Amino acid sequence: MAVYPAGNPGVYPLDPDTKVGQFRLVYGDTQSEPYDPVEAGFQNYSELSDAEIEMFLAQGDDSVNRAIGFYYMRLAGDAAKQSIRAQDYDLVADLTKRAADLRATAAWWFDQADAEDAEDAFEIVPMVGGCSCHREASPYVVGTWRAGICVHGGC
Repeated sequence: MAVYPAGNPGVYPLDPDTKVGQFRLVYGDTQSEPYDPVEAGFQNYSELSDAEIEMFLAQGDDSVNRAIGFYYMRLAGDAAKQSIRAQDYDLVADLTKRAADLRATAAWWFDQADAEDAEDAFEIVPMVGGCSCHREASPYVVGTWRAGICVHGGC
């Protein structure tokens, strides 16, 4: 058992209403163990501290999916540093593809974040009609527009 604040300190129990709690639940970093001596409201999580998660959330503009993508990119960088292939007779240990797999996983999370952003997007679309018989900022003449359509016909 670690002594607080060693290891990966985080709020315990985790709060699913906060971004840090959502990150932990979606990513799966929910395993923790108490500190020795016990520190009220905190436990030592298996992978990430709350401060690290907050850094990834800041990097991802408070998007949980984008933050997880950035965490996978960090894991891919670590895996690339340890990329090795070893062979001995019939035994092969190949870690050269691990970084690419982690980058692909990160790309999937970034795609999820982009899809989430697209749902919240504000789009400007042209209005029905496109009549040129009404000058901008001039008052409408009663009877020339019905249900958003110009009754002049040639517009």
